[in-house]
Amino acid sequence: MRRNAASTGRMLERLSNRLLLLSLVSVAVLLVCPVLMWLFERSSKGTAINSLVDAYIWLFRTLVEGFSVFTVNSAGGVTIYYIVRLTGISLVAFVTGSISSRLVAAVVQKGKGMGSTRARGHIVICGWSGKGAEIIRELRAKEVHEQRAVVVLAPLENDPTKGLADFISGDPSDAEDLARAGINLADTAIILADESQAAGVSDSSRDARTLLTCLAVESLNPNCYTCVEVVRSENRSHFSRTKVDEMVVSAELTGALLASSAATHGLSGVVSDLLTHPQGEEFYRVTVPPELAGTSVREGLGWVKDHFDALLVGIAHNGGAFELNPPADRMIDREDQLLVVAHRMPALAVSA
Repeated sequence: MRRNAASTGRMLERLSNRLLLLSLVSVAVLLVCPVLMWLFERSSKGTAINSLVDAYIWLFRTLVEGFSVFTVNSAGGVTIYYIVRLTGISLVAFVTGSISSRLVAAVVQKGKGMGSTRARGHIVICGWSGKGAEIIRELRAKEVHEQRAVVVLAPLENDPTKGLADFISGDPSDAEDLARAGINLADTAIILADESQAAGVSDSSRDARTLLTCLAVESLNPNCYTCVEVVRSENRSHFSRTKVDEMVVSAELTGALLASSAATHGLSGVVSDLLTHPQGEEFYRVTVPPELAGTSVREGLGWVKDHFDALLVGIAHNGGAFELNPPADRMIDREDQLLVVAHRMPALAVSA
């Protein structure tokens, strides 16, 4: 299908080029016709075409009004008149066909992921699985403070996002396809354990493919923040040797959540509430208000609750990892960022 889409796009582009060439030929014919009309008509009695200027006025008005505005007396002039009428109609058809074929080719290429993105500072989702739709839904939630463009790069024939994100059909581990997805200008990459390949692919093979994608992304844009899905927890060590920023081990998280929910009933609902929009409480990362700089966590807990109606649960220093439940006597620095739980986005939130 991808090969057929590319073939269709090339065929439409060739058709468009031919129509454009015919349009240029038609324009050339129309530019020559007034000269010939003047040569044929200038010796005729009672002619209104006495100069080249008159001939070009005749051409313009004939094309616009659809009939000869001046009386044509010579046989050659009559022939030129019909040539002008036919060429004028053909020119409109050629131009319309050229524009239409280019638009159709663009639509075909976009629907099949054959194009490229012009986004900057966007999020690239590499690979596709059942989690992809949920990720896009969360990124598009109105509660998310910073709405960024989302580009999906996956080895699929058709757009799996149903128009909710830009789709690029390609191999996430291929440098050329990553460039089409704008990875060099991307802010964040979410690398999924791809499930779009044929059934029967082992978890180890999926992790190996994911690892290649990580290496490709990091080599093309070392400043891109990478979040990676790892299927098997024993493969964590391989990914830790790369420069990925965050790893989510599917089996580990699922197993831990199920075990914890069995011991602490209702825990899975709490986690789901905190991580998903739009209902319930959400995590938000907020900058430190000037009033809190230089105060202790003990003082900050009450201040955040009073002003944000939120719960302070962690602090990250200067963009580092969050320290959960920091000591009560820990001082809050102006460069810190606070992790809070709130029902709605606090006024100072920088991202959800």
